[in-house]
Amino acid sequence: MRILFTAHAGKSHLRLLMPLAQAAVRAGHTVAVADDASMREETLSYGLEFFPAGVDWATDPFCVEAMAGPLLDGDQEAYERGLVDCCLGPPALTAARDILDLARHWRPDLVVREGEELGGYLAAEALGIPHVAVAGGSTHLLTPAVTHERLNALRAAFGLPADPAADTAYKHLLVSWLPARCTGGELAPGTLRHYRQTTPYRSDDGTLPWLAELPEDRPVVYASIGTIAPSMPWQSEELLRAVIEAVSGIDCTALVSVGVGRDAADFGPVPGHVRLLTEWVPQDVLLESADVFLTHGGHSGVREGLRSGTPMLVTPMYDDQPHSAGLCAAVGSGIGLPADEATGASVGEALRRLLTEPAFRRRAAAVRREILACPPVEQLVTDLEALVAATAAKEETCASS
Repeated sequence: MRILFTAHAGKSHLRLLMPLAQAAVRAGHTVAVADDASMREETLSYGLEFFPAGVDWATDPFCVEAMAGPLLDGDQEAYERGLVDCCLGPPALTAARDILDLARHWRPDLVVREGEELGGYLAAEALGIPHVAVAGGSTHLLTPAVTHERLNALRAAFGLPADPAADTAYKHLLVSWLPARCTGGELAPGTLRHYRQTTPYRSDDGTLPWLAELPEDRPVVYASIGTIAPSMPWQSEELLRAVIEAVSGIDCTALVSVGVGRDAADFGPVPGHVRLLTEWVPQDVLLESADVFLTHGGHSGVREGLRSGTPMLVTPMYDDQPHSAGLCAAVGSGIGLPADEATGASVGEALRRLLTEPAFRRRAAAVRREILACPPVEQLVTDLEALVAATAAKEETCASS
């Protein structure tokens, strides 16, 4: 089976697909990734073949106009409208054309796409092959009620007939790495299935000898605001400084990721129990080592935090992050604190609660058990094999009748 995975530029977006992509490789299938050209090196670090397709949302004029203004203004509702416009607008058509071009020689049997990437959907429909979506951070915004009419407009622009099925974007399968209680009921209940996520391997995963040397007599707090936010200091700088101030006053071992390549000296002197991380580290390893996780609320961080059973303080800034903060609070495994309300005092108070109130750890452990109870990713590969086989059998039947 030949599986083409599609996403739109962003390391966390690509990472969403990697547990399945690597499981498919282990099962003997041929796998490739189609994404914006900036994701080439990231894809290669996971050991997969790469094809450039689509646009970089950070520089594409349509996406910049739709999302940059609301992002700078802190207008979350306008930002979400702009994001939906990008998912269901010209960027999807550009990606679809690129994917269709490469598919003529690569010949996929199946397209697996990030939930918000619709170019892969259009190309798969044009090729007459099944497509599967993996729910990402903003997929909850793309319910059938939102996508149906606009997808049919894209289909017309791409030379496809209208599809009367309301859940056309998810009609074959919608995969979630989170348990049922963490997925909105408005998506695609007929095709939504939940699977147990695993940690993908990267070629630059390194050893962390210093981790074994951390003190045994104090809890570990791990803090990260992801890979994108550090490049937007107007969003992240005050939050980082509030976090450092907070953990400096707590009896713990604090590991604070301040951004790859940054100079730790930019943040001034810190106490000996605070370690500022300026290199890439495998987050899943730190999560398994931590007693509390402070995160900006990106989808990858939150689902990996839920998978590890680590209580979380979520400090959302934009995008899907407020939704993630609400999710963690709703399941009882964390506390939401908007970034614009984060001070050394408020962050410190929330962290102390997470470290001292047992209910958070109990609820986080309960959610982790729900994730572990889901079918493994290997079962998902088997289900995809069955989907492709059933599609081929149906086509053969139609051709012979």
